[in-house]
Order: sequence, then C-alpha cells, then structure tokens
Amino acid sequence: MNRISLGKAYLLWTLPLVCTVLAGIAARSSRGDELPTKPLLGIETGTHASIIGDLAVDAAETFFATASHDGTVRIWNLASGELEKVLRVPYDPKRALYSVAISPDGKTIAAAGISGYFADMSPSIYLFDRASGKIARRLTGLPDVVEMLRYSPDGKYLAVGLGSGGLRVLRASDGHEALADKEYNGDCSAVAFRSDGVLAASAFDGLIRLYSAELKLLVRKKAPGGAHPKQVAFSPDGKKLVVGFGDSRAVNVLSGEDLSLLYSPATDDLKTAGTAFDCVAWSPDGKQLFAAGRAAVVQGAVAYRIIRRWENAGRGASTDVPASLETVETLWPLRSGPLLFATADPGWGVLEGDKARAVFSPLIDMRSTFTSLLVSDDAATIQFSTLQGDKNTVRFDANQRQLTAGIAKDTDSALAKGKADGLHGAEIKAPGLNIVGWEDGQHPTVNGHAIELASNETSRAVAVHPDRKHFLLGCEFGIRMLDSEGKLVGRIPTPAVVWQVALSKDGGRGVALLNDGTVRWFNVETGELLLTLYLHLNGKQWVTWTPSGFYDAAAASEDLIGWNINRGKDQTADFFPASRFRSQFNRPDVVERVLKAGSEADAVKVADADRGHKTDVVDVDKSLPPIVSIQTPNYTETSNTTISISYAVRTPEDAPVTAVRALVDGRPMGATRRIQETSDNGAGVRTFDFTVPSRDCEISLLAENKHGAGTPATIRLRWKGKAAEEIAKPKLYVLGVGVSKYKNPEYRLDYAAKDASDFVATLLQQKGKLYRDVEMKLLTDDHADKESVLDALEWIQKQTTSRDVAMIFLSGHGVRDGSGDYYYVPYNFDNDRKRSTGVLFYEVEKTIKDIAGKVVFFVDTCHSGGAGAKTRGVGTDIASIVNELSSAENGAIVFAASTGKEFALEDEKWGHGAFTKALLEGLGGKADLKGDGRITITSLDYFLSERVKELTNGSQHPTTTKPPSVPDFTIAISK
Repeated sequence: MNRISLGKAYLLWTLPLVCTVLAGIAARSSRGDELPTKPLLGIETGTHASIIGDLAVDAAETFFATASHDGTVRIWNLASGELEKVLRVPYDPKRALYSVAISPDGKTIAAAGISGYFADMSPSIYLFDRASGKIARRLTGLPDVVEMLRYSPDGKYLAVGLGSGGLRVLRASDGHEALADKEYNGDCSAVAFRSDGVLAASAFDGLIRLYSAELKLLVRKKAPGGAHPKQVAFSPDGKKLVVGFGDSRAVNVLSGEDLSLLYSPATDDLKTAGTAFDCVAWSPDGKQLFAAGRAAVVQGAVAYRIIRRWENAGRGASTDVPASLETVETLWPLRSGPLLFATADPGWGVLEGDKARAVFSPLIDMRSTFTSLLVSDDAATIQFSTLQGDKNTVRFDANQRQLTAGIAKDTDSALAKGKADGLHGAEIKAPGLNIVGWEDGQHPTVNGHAIELASNETSRAVAVHPDRKHFLLGCEFGIRMLDSEGKLVGRIPTPAVVWQVALSKDGGRGVALLNDGTVRWFNVETGELLLTLYLHLNGKQWVTWTPSGFYDAAAASEDLIGWNINRGKDQTADFFPASRFRSQFNRPDVVERVLKAGSEADAVKVADADRGHKTDVVDVDKSLPPIVSIQTPNYTETSNTTISISYAVRTPEDAPVTAVRALVDGRPMGATRRIQETSDNGAGVRTFDFTVPSRDCEISLLAENKHGAGTPATIRLRWKGKAAEEIAKPKLYVLGVGVSKYKNPEYRLDYAAKDASDFVATLLQQKGKLYRDVEMKLLTDDHADKESVLDALEWIQKQTTSRDVAMIFLSGHGVRDGSGDYYYVPYNFDNDRKRSTGVLFYEVEKTIKDIAGKVVFFVDTCHSGGAGAKTRGVGTDIASIVNELSSAENGAIVFAASTGKEFALEDEKWGHGAFTKALLEGLGGKADLKGDGRITITSLDYFLSERVKELTNGSQHPTTTKPPSVPDFTIAISK
C-alpha cells in the first residue's frame, strides 16, 4: 500500500481488489483458481445486465434462451416474451457466457463462454436440464473460451467453436469427443449444421470448413470478402452458405457443396465507419436473406445498428431496419415469420416486416455522462444526463436518499440548473497539471510524462484534486490517483469501465459513474468503497447499498439487487433477492450516514448509537430461506380442470420447511394457501392436485422456514378448455381509516378524515357496476382508536373470500420507533407509548397476508419533516413497509402517497391531501385512459403519478408496487 501526504490529510489507497463484481468489498477464496465461497451481491433487473452474445429457439418454437456475459441463461416464452426461468452458472468474477444451444427435444440447454475457469482453470460447457433448471452435466478440459455451440439436427452431436484450439464435436450422450480438428490458426467463430448433418465452421484464419455428417473434413477454402469470416448459415435447402465478416462490410453467398462464391448481396452503399455484418440468417423459405452486426445508419445525431433484409435470396432489393444502438450479436428466423435478434445493449427483439420491437436492459448507459456529472460540495448529491435522452437528467441525494428525474428539458439546461443550485463538475486541468490524451486515449500524459496503463486499457475521465498536485484518472479497469509526474499514488480496481469521475470540494470523497450502470462513492483518503447506487432507467426505482450489503431502496426497488451463493462447481448458483433478508440488511440509517462517516464501520456505530441497538453480524449463507422448484407440469397449456403439480424444496439442514403455499395470480386459492400433498416419490419430489381456474393464470409455490419465505417458483398456464360460464360479479370490501382531529392536538391535520370518507363514498358508487355489492367500514377521528382499527382489520380479513376484492385506505400520521418499526397513528396515540397506543404495521401486514381475495392497499401517511405546506406523519418514509406489503408472500398491490422522504401534502385549495385528491379523480373516471370504461391498476398508477406531480409542482411522487405474479386487473369502471 502507498501513503503520501496531501496537506493535512493522508491518502491511503489499497492496491488489492476492493471492488468485486457489482458488490464493492466482498469476501472470496484466497486462491484465484477457486470459486468464491462467500455470498456476493449482484444486480438483478429481470433482464440481462451485460451483452447478450447468443440466442437459440427450441424446435417446437415455444421458448427461446439467451446467453449473456453476465453469466446467466434466461428462458423466455416465445409467444408472450415473458421471462420463464433464469439459469445461473457458478458465480465468479470472470463468468461470461458467449453461446447457447437447445437440444432438438428441448430438454437440454447447453451454454458456455469463459465461465468455469475458476473451477478447473479452463472454461466449461454447462448442460442444464430445462425442466428443473439444474446443471445436469459439466464438460471440462477445453483449451480456450467457447465462441459458439450448436446441436446437430438429430441431437447426436454438440459442435463447439473455440477461441483457440479449433473445433470440437462432442457426443451428446456422454460428452466425449467425436471430432477434434486443431488445425485452426484463429478463433473458430461460428458453426452451423445443415439439415442432413453436414457441418460448416468459420474461423479467423480466413478459412471456411465443411465436414460430412460422419465428421470427415470435406472442404477447406479461403473465404472471399474478408480476413475474418464470422457467422455462417445454410439456406433451408442446404444448397447455399452465407457468410458475414468481422473485418469488412461484405456478405457473400457460397455454394453449400464446395464453398465456391455464388454471389455477393449489395453492401457498398453503407459508408458508416466500422460497418461489418457479423451475423447472417435466411428466412425459413429461403426467399429472404438477413444480415446485421455493426452495420449502422445515422439518423439525426444517432447511429443505429440495422438489420438488412434482401429479397430474392440476397440478389434483390434491400431494406434496412434500425434495431439497436449497439452491435446486433445474432439472428434467428422463426417458421412463423418474425426474426429474433439479440444485441450488446443488452437486449433482444423481434423483427416483423419493417419494424423491430426490442426489450432492452434498464441499465442506464453512462457513456453519455461526459461533462454532465455534477456533485455537491460534499459529493453526496450527484446529477448527470444519460444517453437515453436529455429528459433523463437525474439528481440523487445520497444523504436524503431522494431521486429526482427529468429536472430540465435538455442537458445544457440541466447543467445550468445544477450549477445554479451549487453543484460543480470535475476540473480537468489546472496550473501545473497539463493532462493530455486522456479522453478515450491509451497513451495519456501529464506535463509530458507518460502515464502507464494496462495493456489495451483506455482512459476515459479526469478529475483534478483540490490540492492541484494530484488527479484521478478513470480507466477501463479502475481509478488511478496520479501526481504531476504521472507517478501512481494509488488505484481502485472497478468491475466496469469508469466513464466519469468527480471529487467533493475538499477532495475527501470521490464519485465514479461505471459502465455497469452504477454510481460509486469512495473515501479518497483510504480508498474504501463507501456506497453503490443503481438507478433504474424508468427514473423511479433505485437501490443503494454499502459494501456489506446494508441497503435502502425506493418502493418496488429492493429486489434490484440480491445475493449470489455458489454451491459448488457442478451446481447452479443460488440467487436470493435482497428482500429475503430485509430485516437484517434494510438499514436506511446506515446508508444515510456512511458518506459523512467515511467508512461503513463508523456509519454502523453511529446508527447503532442513535437507535440504541447494536447491529448483529449476519451470515447470509447461514440464514437462507428454502428454495422451491416446480418439476412438472412442464407444459404451458391445458384444458384439464385438475392437474398434478410436482415440486421439490431445498432448505438448510437446521431450518426445515414449515409451510408450502400455493398462489394463483399472486393470491391464495381457496380459504388457505397451504398445500395438501397427495404423494411423495421418495426422492424429495412431492405432488398435489390443483384445480385450474377456467382462464389464463400464474401458479406460484412459496416455501417457508424459520428464516422466512423463499422466492416463489411460478408456471404460467394458458387455458385451452371451454370458456368459463358466466360467474357472479365479485364483492368489494372497503375499509377506510382517517384521522384529522387527534386526541393530542399537536398532531392535527385538516383533511385526513375527509380523505377516508370520500374514498369510501367513491367506491360505494361501484355497487352494481363492477361489483355485485360493496360493504364498507369507515373509521374517522375519535372512532379510529387503536382497538377499533384492529377490529376493522379483523373484519375485512374474515369477510373477504377468494372471489372478492379488499381495499384498505389509511390516511393520517405514521411514525417509526428507535428500532425502525413503523406505526399507523390512531386517534389515541401517545408518542411516549408507541407500542401500546400505535397500530404496528405488522398488524396490517398480517391482515393482508391472510385475506383470501385480491388486496389493494392505499396509504397516505408519508412524511419527512420540514416547514411549508402541511404534511402528514411524525416519522420517516415507509418505503420498506411498502416493499414488505407487496412482497410475494403478502401479495398486496400498494399505492403510496409519496416516495423516499418526500412530504405528503394537503392543501385547502384541494380540500384533500394531494394523493387522495388525485385518487378520487382517477377512480371517478379520469384514470380511464383508454376510454373503454375500465380503470385498471396500471392506468390508475399512471394517472396518479402525473396528477400528483402536477398538483404539487413536482414535489411529491406517489408510488405503486405490485407483486410480479399479480396481473393487472380492473378495480373500477367509469361507465
């Protein structure tokens, strides 16, 4: 470690790895050739977090799989595009999957890349059982990374293209080599089978090779058009082979028999620098030819990667369709007509006709943050603009944990506003520091002295230290602190490219924006990572965490991160969302103190002292909930009213399963969630009979042990039987509670009681419309004491059946105690006797969990303190409570009045709180956005978001959280 004087402070930057993948400091095995044995935090957004290198479709065209450099394979339903399953290889810092293949019977999914190196010092091929998601077999001993995998049409062979070492063809039955052609002088970049089993392989030695169905070399010939042939594809009749190149814009069609050149589709019109067609494909009828990759067209100031389609098998006219901002990695034509594609954004999409529809990762692209990063004097508040548009200028206050998005109409206006608000950017030059060649450079200098970078490393950002003698240099592999002679003072390795850096006014805190979509704060004096922030692209969700995993999150955001746990080199890694450990790690009090404290340990000490309770050391891997997996059915369609569901549960030895519950569309089916098992096959697989509702639905199984509930396993069933007979409309039960006139006059509010009364009155108007009947219970002011509120909660829980809908509305104050427990403040609340006079939110949670039907919860009790408009609450925000209520095991849809630590405002000009004012308007008909008379959860969410922002001039932002397994549904009708 290096130490130098910086005025009165000392800079101590540790050179060993202090930032592991996505998690900051995390423990791992000491030997580099071993898998990490301790839990590691990672981002999980429901999509890939890095380049999607490949995709494959099953022969029946019911699902497809994508493989990513993030080390996961994701299985998607082809009809709906919904994510069905995530397959995880053992988690290590160098994991990356480059290719995926599906066996012809659809039972096995093969994936490989560089993953497995930490297990055996060589990459592995992982063979997953598609039904269970488990690793059935791992193939090892490969000399280099796997570039591509493909199964033969009869399923006998698995062809493997290697980064070096040539081509391998393995027997699918046992994994043994049937062919090993090592006579390659470059990457075997692609393999493709013909319908009769003939195999084609392309390589960066410039050669194309053909092998017979018996795996004998037939032809080896130089590919015309470029030095680096990339992907190849046989035409449906096998008579032609198309090849794209990594080093030229050429696309050539060769003979499928002798590789002679037949013709070259037109590409000369594309003049964009770097254009290359890396991937190629034929339409199923062979009449159209497709190519994509780095070929681009410029529209305005943006270059879009295109998919080019030629008619007449490549001889006819071409059409270009913009597909993504990054390289198109692979193409896959479907018999039904559309073309699937995967991109480096990362994303996947469908080309239909002349339109491409894509699903991209919600990671913010930090490349556009050049010169847009501003920070406050203490560096706790940051502001930057994103590549996804000028309106996506965001500001985040790490001390208050508050996000503001779209603060200006364009980047220039945002910069002006930020500077007017006291924020500053990084200084990139200063007297005595002439730093040149640093912007996207590999040979930067300072005062004429060369700065040493790693091989092929590029520098991206500079921030001059306030002492004017040192500066930060953000690079591909980390952050360096350098002096005026270019000498290295210290460095922090990072898991992704550093696009921008900035310093606090005194130089004590640094901020970096990384290519993995995260913001990271560090202590410049010690080099310690302090805090990591992930902002969702939607501008609403965020989660921030310390190196040990203490976190805070906006509503519906905590599961954007979770713990990866390895179970050995031959087993899939486990992933547990952060919410599974909410009670141990949800610590806003630690997060808000860590930047000022300068270390996580000191922040914990201060937070513990303030709450009067010492933080217990938590071993994540010793407090795991159970994992349930559905074994059968493995189909997605049924016409049977009763099906058998088989499942298995894995749980730690010291934590046996206490319950397994079944949910339909996120809610219990019948009076209980507990499963009545009918059999056990002796191998831990249990079976029970399930009555299928006569509609499309999601069935989820949830297992619990002493540590809590695990992540639900879900299957989606599409109903193919007779249409359901007309059934009676549901019944609506409404509970409204609002207190304005408290026993303690200091708590007085103006409109909380009126809010509850008008909410109930509005829903009573739905009687005979959407609902056959509406039953209500209303408690206001002195009728809303603690005992009455608890009685009312018990009433709605007992009355609501599985066919009914329950809505609960709470308006008034909310408060937390020193331990972080949240209370609703009833009429007779005494702040000195919170436990005996307040309604602990556990009571609300228990009620919601036990209600049989659908539950919608409206809460208007958020507060953050301060002066100005009258606000609600005497405590802090309730984001963690909202997240708890909407978790899978509780299953409520939650509408909250505000987010983070915002005020929940009320005003005499509205006659209500802002949230309830908008809510009543929405339920009254204004949230009928489609004009079809239906007000859905989604439409109400959108209306509330816009209307509350309008009413409060952007100072209050309501949030809606919904369990993933609960579908959107109509809650009111306007006609």
